[in-house]
Amino acid sequence: MARELTRIIADLRKRLAVLASQRDEARGECAILNEKVASLTEQLQQCRSDLAMSRMEVDFLTVSHRAATPGNLIAARRRVQRLIAKIDRCVALLKEDADIN
Repeated sequence: MARELTRIIADLRKRLAVLASQRDEARGECAILNEKVASLTEQLQQCRSDLAMSRMEVDFLTVSHRAATPGNLIAARRRVQRLIAKIDRCVALLKEDADIN
């Protein structure tokens, strides 16, 4: 009976060692996978940023293509100048408001 218990205990220790080894391997794999997830998440964020920039470029080029005629080009430049003037007025108002406070 004692020999059988000793054998069972030894067998359980071997199994425990195998399980501990498998656990350690799984933790190592989990750490590697977490690093890959972080890297892929960063790459996805960069791709989304690149996509947004590409879409803006497409919009810009589309507008530029439409403005290919001299009349449209002049109108577009005037519109841009008006927008810049509005922005300048807004900045001036913000500065004035900041000076008041």
